[in-house]
Amino acid sequence: MSVSVKQLSENELECFIQFPFDFYKADPYWVGELKADTRQLIQADNAFWKNGKRALFMAYQNERPVGRLMALINGAHNEYYREKLGFFGFFDCINDAEVSTALFQAGEQWLRAQGMTAVRGPANPSSNHVYGLLVDGFDSMPAIMMPYNHAYYAELIEKAGFQKAKDLLAFYRHRSDKFSERFLKVCERCERHQKVTLRRLNLKKIEQEAEAIRQIYNAAWAQNWGFVPLGKEEMAQIVTELKPILRIEGTCVLEVEGKPAGFYICIPNMNHVLKILRGSLKNPWRVVKALWAWKHIKDARLIMLGVLPEFRQRGIDLILIKHIVDHGVAVWDEAELSWVLEDNAGMIRGIEECGCHPYKRYRVYQKDL
Repeated sequence: MSVSVKQLSENELECFIQFPFDFYKADPYWVGELKADTRQLIQADNAFWKNGKRALFMAYQNERPVGRLMALINGAHNEYYREKLGFFGFFDCINDAEVSTALFQAGEQWLRAQGMTAVRGPANPSSNHVYGLLVDGFDSMPAIMMPYNHAYYAELIEKAGFQKAKDLLAFYRHRSDKFSERFLKVCERCERHQKVTLRRLNLKKIEQEAEAIRQIYNAAWAQNWGFVPLGKEEMAQIVTELKPILRIEGTCVLEVEGKPAGFYICIPNMNHVLKILRGSLKNPWRVVKALWAWKHIKDARLIMLGVLPEFRQRGIDLILIKHIVDHGVAVWDEAELSWVLEDNAGMIRGIEECGCHPYKRYRVYQKDL
């Protein structure tokens, strides 16, 4: 069956946004974001694209849409790493290598024309957004802002010539899970020998708090693979998105002698709400059901954590993780800590010693052009 691929214009975003809702309609685990949020993110006038470019592609068989792909350039990434790296994202496709190959070829051709020498993904549209491909852990709904996809996607991507670049791990903890004795002793010793203060975010001064968090985050993650610094505009957008759902119990700023040295942010797993809404707020009955579900969410996701480099090797990160469990998981019963690079041995050891265990794996792929 012949395949055609079309590059979409700015007036054709709706079919790109709608495709996964039709494609995953019967899937019990897939969750779509609000279509309005996706539209706002991929529109050319979004702040992210001030330093980037993208092209949207749809694949068709007999005039029926059967796949989609975004090819993109993240200018901030390439400036930071001095690379000519393109990305792909928003990949969804039927289980047909002819279709997926046609999509990737179209995206790669566009990236080559922009002077890119390699392509990495999936990135929707960056490592500060939904990132990676689920390759292990298909038996449950994803946490908020984590990807979910069909298991055969990995085979389609690899058939198109991509190879693994890095795996990302998600960890799970129930409130009944236990700390290791070593973990508790290290935390106790660190708290005893350092002037550590733990406090919640001051939501009345959220812009000031957000700037302090941005600076800690950028410094803490600067040496991590694939990291791209958060700009002020991007941080402002994150604050706008999180403010309506943020619970004070899921926040913490750690200060050493009065200086902010670390932080974390956990948010309720809003996927329980989004699953009901099916991408729209237009159905009143679904909105009522979603509001009820919101009040009964029992799990959360740790989405951001950072410690200034000068305070590492002093147990500050362990104190933060213990605080998450003592004062966050205790509220929600369950939590996901995600994501962590597969080769970040020190962080993984600390997470596992606080009773967490890996339960989902995500993969980032790369290919030379």
